[in-house]
Amino acid sequence: EASEQRRLQRIGERQANTTCFACREKGHAAKDCPTAKELIKGYDDAALEGEEGQHQKKSAVPLTGICYRCGSSKHSLSRCRKPENSADPLPFASCFVCSGKGHLASKCPQNKSKGVYPNGGSCKLCGETSHLARDCELRKQEKLQTTVILGTGDAVGADEDDFHSIKRTTAQIDQEEKTALKLSKKLAKKTATSAADVKQPSVLKAPAAKKVVVF
Repeated sequence: EASEQRRLQRIGERQANTTCFACREKGHAAKDCPTAKELIKGYDDAALEGEEGQHQKKSAVPLTGICYRCGSSKHSLSRCRKPENSADPLPFASCFVCSGKGHLASKCPQNKSKGVYPNGGSCKLCGETSHLARDCELRKQEKLQTTVILGTGDAVGADEDDFHSIKRTTAQIDQEEKTALKLSKKLAKKTATSAADVKQPSVLKAPAAKKVVVF
């Protein structure tokens, strides 16, 4: 029981230091944001009402768990069947940098220098801030180039040097992602084990009835 209380206390301390990307308040993550959950239903209604409903129900509070194109909470943007409006491709997207609507933080005018790295940093492959390393075009090119016969001997050029450099960096990123995944699984397993170690109240078994033999 004491270990369970300590575990719950640690969880509470972590949550107290967590900042919600939806409402910018502390104490919970964006996926558990009560403000966002209250507004999701309104966004579903707006998606059914069309463009007029969308503009009537727009809010400055960033939301999570909805489709940025149609506002539905039933699916994500990647599964949306509604045709994209080139003039307003993400009407339901919310930016946690400026709290504006219609774009994500990576495209925010106030966040041009940081892109998807609000705390600093950049893509380890190309140095850009508009995407993560796993989505970098250089990684896609590296996969294509593995089927190309590279120059050898005196024909080796800068392109091949760049190719090998990118391949080494990609391998390093893959290794870092695998290590992070292993640590995450290990932590989850440790947490589950700690919970299982909590002693349950023992149940006393009734003594078995004695068998009486009549002669």
